Amino acid sequence: MCGGNTPATITIYVSRKGNSTNLSLKQGTSSPGQPGDPGDDTLVTDVVVNQPVEWKVDPNPDPGRNSDITLVHVKAADTSVPKYSNSQQLLVNPEYTAVNGVITAAAKASLPAPKPGQGPGEKSFENYQIGFYLNSDSTKTEVWDDPRLRAKT
Repeated sequence: MCGGNTPATITIYVSRKGNSTNLSLKQGTSSPGQPGDPGDDTLVTDVVVNQPVEWKVDPNPDPGRNSDITLVHVKAADTSVPKYSNSQQLLVNPEYTAVNGVITAAAKASLPAPKPGQGPGEKSFENYQIGFYLNSDSTKTEVWDDPRLRAKT
């Protein structure tokens, strides 16, 4: 914790896997194979109430990854899509837009209880989507990838 009751900011570094449109996420300064760096988009980030979260393009991507992307949006996944049906909104707003290449959000002041039907001991979670475009794409077509936030208890 730093500065009163505001939890420390979680920084998620975003890069692209090779020449694909698949993202690679790491939390903080983790190295490949460490818990905060799964090497792909399966990173699950634990958040607590009021915790700031920011997404940045990784300035030092690991081997096999590159930073030739521009972050545009983070938004909640559409819960009417079956694979997102148990997802709950943990962030204050349903969508955030990048400012100077950084997307900044915050966890709600009151995180929801898990939805019925989730397994015993499951925590509430949110599937969110990161919108980005490839810098080499002259049309700047936004592409989406979908990691997960989880309420930390």
